[in-house]
Amino acid sequence: MTRPVIVLAFANDESAHLDLLKRESEDVWRALRDLERQEFITLHREESTTVDNLGDTLAFHRNDVAIFHYAGHANGTTLQLEGGVGHAHGIAGLLGQQTNLQLVFLNGCATRPQVEGLLAAGVKAVIATSVLIQDGKAADLSKAFYEALANRRSIGQAFALAQHFLQTKYGDVQKLGVVTMRDARRADQPTPEPDAIPWALYVQEGARDAVLNWKLPTYRTVGLPPEMIQYIGSSFTANRYVMLVLDEMTKYNPDIYAQMLEQRGGDTVKKDSREYPELLVRNFPWPVGSQVRLLRLHDTPDAERLELLVSAYVRTTQMLYYILLSDLWEQRRACTITVPRDFDAAVPLTKSALDTFDFLARTVALYKLFVEQGVRPYVAEYERVAAAWEDSAHPLQKAHAHLEQLRAAVASDTATTDLAQRCVSAEQAFAVVLRSAAFLARYRMLTVRNIAVDAPRFSTVSYELDLGPLNAAENSALNLYQDVASRRKTQFGNSQSIVLVRDENELGDGLNLSPFIIDKNTFVSVKKSDTTDKDRLAHIFVLSYEEDSELVYVAVEHGLRYALANERDRIHTGMTREDFVEGRNLASRAVVHDDFGFGADFGVAASTTTADSVKVFAILRDQVNDCIADLRAAP
Repeated sequence: MTRPVIVLAFANDESAHLDLLKRESEDVWRALRDLERQEFITLHREESTTVDNLGDTLAFHRNDVAIFHYAGHANGTTLQLEGGVGHAHGIAGLLGQQTNLQLVFLNGCATRPQVEGLLAAGVKAVIATSVLIQDGKAADLSKAFYEALANRRSIGQAFALAQHFLQTKYGDVQKLGVVTMRDARRADQPTPEPDAIPWALYVQEGARDAVLNWKLPTYRTVGLPPEMIQYIGSSFTANRYVMLVLDEMTKYNPDIYAQMLEQRGGDTVKKDSREYPELLVRNFPWPVGSQVRLLRLHDTPDAERLELLVSAYVRTTQMLYYILLSDLWEQRRACTITVPRDFDAAVPLTKSALDTFDFLARTVALYKLFVEQGVRPYVAEYERVAAAWEDSAHPLQKAHAHLEQLRAAVASDTATTDLAQRCVSAEQAFAVVLRSAAFLARYRMLTVRNIAVDAPRFSTVSYELDLGPLNAAENSALNLYQDVASRRKTQFGNSQSIVLVRDENELGDGLNLSPFIIDKNTFVSVKKSDTTDKDRLAHIFVLSYEEDSELVYVAVEHGLRYALANERDRIHTGMTREDFVEGRNLASRAVVHDDFGFGADFGVAASTTTADSVKVFAILRDQVNDCIADLRAAP
């Protein structure tokens, strides 16, 4: 499939300079650059568009242009290009030759008269303006439109969202002061209304539904080359089906395929397949990657491997559920979604309920709540999970049913026969589920601790964050960034949080996953990242159940059953700082008596934990309570 090309044509005028045109160019490019980096689209950006290079661009990208965007001075018959004008009827003829063109966006003044010529030439849809437009509004509308388009909105949805954004930002303001207008300063052009939003989307009648529903691609139908798939299949016995999930992951993140190759003597060759499991682990967030790592370490088809396969399934679907639940809470706080009175988030679970809670089925049900109210989740790829779930020909439902049955058998210790075959079937089923979650390879999970503001006099404000990536092949690699360049950001998000982001440099666009997924060391010792080895490490725990009015979090680096039975893998919201200093996780916080006079002999007081001790995880209890209250609040 040919990648759609988006042509971004900008042209300024020294005699009537548009101050915000450069900002618009940067904002649109920034909105779309991730899709280009991942090879879903091709961007062609021209900052100083002339008649000649416009013609060359459209000739070079023959039939591949999907969107043509112009920003600069314009009127009803021309676009003011650099070095001269481009006449509307000629431009319409050039664009009409692009058979896959979906949209022409003319972000200049009073371009409405050009619409008829474009539609007559075969262009399916045009965004144009009826009157003069203000430079600031033009830049804002353009940014909002392309950000929405890049985040899985259709053309129709993106245009509606951009208009609503302008209404939200400018409201009923009657005067906006002195503004730069995008026109050639012709006296015969109409006077704009002060608070009007003059953009309209004009669509050919026969193409209306197709255009309004058209989206940019965020998924490729082809992943790894066939020879690479064969190479993986022949290189692994145990974990073969899990390793083949790399094929699906490359459809979302082509960087993975590049990591599977190396240069030798000028030739590009496959790396040793023994390096591939690490790639799988590194490109999933740690709560999932840690489970895949365990399967790699224990490949003998026995009861322990079967238990680890079930653990990997539960942990993966638990993470899928918590991502969407975190998003629901965000949307509820923003009043963009209504939660039905009968909705049960099942947070927190009881310990017995955790054993049987169907995270995958609940994830699909939760996604439907978003769909029914027309709300796009932060991770738009959940639509593919829901589509697979509803498709009778897709193996997801069958794999889910098999793993849920196996989960019950492992919990009751009845899965003791035919272990070799059971392990193969379980791995195949888990691979189906993991393929459905392969879109997580597009995202990065970060732990964010403290945020320091750096604002010297007359200098641009910047932020230094104690943060680190939660994508690693080994738990010991979950280090906070130590180099200043990686910690220094122009934006900031939430601190003391685990966040999911599309881009590490765009933290303001992330999704906070706390209090459902946490970095324990954030709360135990909140220090700068350059102090001790302990402070540099992240230790990830997931909210699992409630017991004795305390929330219990379970570490992710071991199998779930082992972690639930191992005190060192569990922490709870009643724990104090002294508990960690003295090595206690879930142990009683009673007075430790000195029965043999050590205190008297060495001057050491008996260890106690008083009611006044600081409970380091108390904020998590408060956050969970707030989440429950928000979700249960009256619509």
